[in-house]
Order: sequence, then C-alpha cells, then structure tokens
Amino acid sequence: MDDAFSGIGLVSSPLAAQETRVAPEDYVPPPATLEQMDWLVGQWTGTGIGGAPAMESWLPPSGNTMVGTFVQETAEGGIRFTEHLYLMEEEGTLVLRLKHFNADLTGWEEKDGTLTFRLIAVEECAAYFRSLTLRCDGENGLLAAVRMKSEGDEINELIFRFKRMGESASDGQIVSNPNQCEGSTRELNRCFAGLLNHADDERLRYFKAALARASERSQSGYVPAAGLEDGMRASERAFEVYRNAECGLIVAREMGSIRTIEMLACMRDLTQQRTRAIWQNWLTYPDGKSPALPEPQPTP
Repeated sequence: MDDAFSGIGLVSSPLAAQETRVAPEDYVPPPATLEQMDWLVGQWTGTGIGGAPAMESWLPPSGNTMVGTFVQETAEGGIRFTEHLYLMEEEGTLVLRLKHFNADLTGWEEKDGTLTFRLIAVEECAAYFRSLTLRCDGENGLLAAVRMKSEGDEINELIFRFKRMGESASDGQIVSNPNQCEGSTRELNRCFAGLLNHADDERLRYFKAALARASERSQSGYVPAAGLEDGMRASERAFEVYRNAECGLIVAREMGSIRTIEMLACMRDLTQQRTRAIWQNWLTYPDGKSPALPEPQPTP
C-alpha cells in the first residue's frame, strides 16, 4: 500500500512512532481467527485527512469474512473517497483486502484488483498487518495506521483516530429519538450513527433470545435440530447484506452531506423492521402465551 494514496494531497507524519510494521516477503503469517477481532465490530467516527471527518464500520463475521467500510469526508461534509474492506480467514491466518472508490463510485484499483495486507502479528485488541495497523486506542477508541510513500519516496504513516459511535455529542448517552439530532453535519452524522447502533443492539438482543428458544425447541423435539440455528444465522447475514446494499444506494442517489444521514436513517429503519420480524417469527406463541420478549417498538 506504499503508493495507494499518492497524488491526493494527504497530510501525514514521517515514521516516528512506528505504528505500522513490515516483514520480509517470505515471512510466514501467524495463526489467527476472526474471533480475535470481535473488538473491532461496530461503527467508529473520528478525524481523518486534513482534519476532515472520517468514519469506519465493521460488521460481525459472515462465514469466514468480516466486511468493513471506510468513509473519508471533505471539509464541507461531502464524500472524498470510500473503502470497501474484507477481513478474511485464509489458511489458518488473517488477511485484509480493500478497494478504494471516488465519490462517484469509480474505483482507484483495476477492476479485479485489490490491495492485500498480510498479517504480521495479532495481540489482545490489536492486529498488525504488513504496512497497516488496527488497534484499540484508550477507552472506546480505535487507531488505524497505514504506511505510505509520498513524493520523493519518503515513507510516512497516515494515522486515523476514531471513537466508537453510539453516544450523542452532548451528554454521552445513546440517542433514541432522531428529533434530538441537531447541530453540524458531523454532529448529525454521529447522532444518527448512534441511533443505528442502538437499533443494532436491540436486534442482537432479540436474535440471541430467538436462537436460545430455537435451541430449546430442537432439544425438546418440537422441530428438527439439524440446520435450524445455522439457518437462522444465515438469514441474519442475508439481512445485513440486503440492508447495506439497499441503503448504500442512497449514497449514489443523493448529493451533498444529507446522503450520509439518509443512509444511516435507512439502515436504522430496516434494522427495526428486522427486529420485529425476529420477534414475530421466533419469540411469539400461536396459543397466545406471553412472548419471550416484549414487542419491539420503533423509535419515533
């Protein structure tokens, strides 16, 4: 990735702290699994290139892959570029692959090309890939660092510092009502991201309860055990793919900073609909018995 950012006028620092690591071409990556990266799942916001806002998000694993996205905004609140990331289990270790896209969805790399980062070391709350680092940064913080080559072949590190989304900018509490969202574009983005985080937390709570009930029914002989829970997990992964594809289209449809807010609102609404479907399909009883969890209520 040494020259991945060349030509776009980045502000970076010469290598001093050495957040990133390198290794010989013939090194053998260490054993690792996606379970060691569960701390990364979630949505993160912070300051990126030139002090402009940046966001990063990671979904829970789907099979052997965690899907991530990165958005670098302009100072005016538009999209400068995005990244689509795959963190994958391969041959008993981890590899991270990514592609860059301009604001109009034209790609930086060749059609079938990706940037590939091989794992050098994995530690508690940290992963060091060749020329790229992801690690915890204090309480609820994420540091992402990438090694790059600037003009004159000078090697620099580009550092991003994020905080986990889900808190309002004012009092640190999760926002549950979009009417509470106000302020600058960045504050609105953080607020609506908090709403989505809250909706995802509720979806996960209901889904875990649904899995528990399905397991009980299987053990009691009410339904075949084989494949039931795996099928439910597959359904969840399919929902996440659909949600990201459907709401991601808003970025291409809209212009200006409003598209990020509308994308997050779309994801929040679909997530609430999914939570109610989980409740209806798996946590209610046909004989009128009280459901395992109360009916989820959409945020007004």
